[in-house]
Amino acid sequence: MHCDASRRTFECAPSLSDTEVLRFCREGYLHFEGVVPDEINRRTCAWLNGEIPVNPCYLPDGMTNEELVRIRDTHEPSSILLEDWFIEHVLLNPVLAGALRSLLGRHVGLPVLVSNHRIECPKESQPWHHDADHVFGPEVNFVEVFYFPQDTPDEMGPTEVTPGSHIRNTRRTQEERGVLCSGPAGTIGLHSQSILHRRGESTASGLRHMLKFSYWRTVPPARDWITEPEFDFRHADYGGHGLARYVAHMFYWLCGKGDEFRLIGGQAWPWKSVNQIGPSHGFGHTEGYLPDWRGNSDDDYAR
Repeated sequence: MHCDASRRTFECAPSLSDTEVLRFCREGYLHFEGVVPDEINRRTCAWLNGEIPVNPCYLPDGMTNEELVRIRDTHEPSSILLEDWFIEHVLLNPVLAGALRSLLGRHVGLPVLVSNHRIECPKESQPWHHDADHVFGPEVNFVEVFYFPQDTPDEMGPTEVTPGSHIRNTRRTQEERGVLCSGPAGTIGLHSQSILHRRGESTASGLRHMLKFSYWRTVPPARDWITEPEFDFRHADYGGHGLARYVAHMFYWLCGKGDEFRLIGGQAWPWKSVNQIGPSHGFGHTEGYLPDWRGNSDDDYAR
């Protein structure tokens, strides 16, 4: 692990395989339970609650220590990003860092802003929503990360996501359920910023913190994660109708092959069925269509 403090980037070995990167493209999120040490979780909660002093490793240009203390008491306590212990054990957590390096390439850009989704439980669930300023597209230029510093079982209202909803505008009723990203203290998740999500309903009592921050791509995409010799682009599981074309496009973009991606439509690749007797037609075509990520076309293909 190498952190360049002047550039606010880090470098480490990637930890995701072809199959795991494709799963992120298909589902839009990854989830790691209890990966931050308990001591750091307790310190994070104490810092957020004002029980220990602000102690930045440096003062950003134009800011004072008083300003960093003020920031701590807002809904965006970004001064925690300057605490040595938080940098080492949360921002550069080995499990998280390896996944980020896989999705964002070398020299990952560190967060510059953090939001604290702090609530007193019990509380009703949020409405389902895509985050503000979301963009649907194959590009993965940043990913959003959330961190629970305290035990967050289902009863404490963890983040709830709708897998596969990061590719297009999606609507759900309040009664419809998703996947709860619950876990013990130290649980971290990462997801496409465009995924449909909400704060789940909480039925227990107590204070729940959830810190959310984004990491950034600084280099062009390339397939430089852990490659699997047996991985076959033609037969990989990109998902079903209405999903596979988008997932395959995102995966190709991450591989640095976005310009080579074309579709011919219908039952052609990347869609497939277990009942077909041969490989799907359409793989490797240099002419054709792209998925309509913006929803401007009746047939769901961009011209």
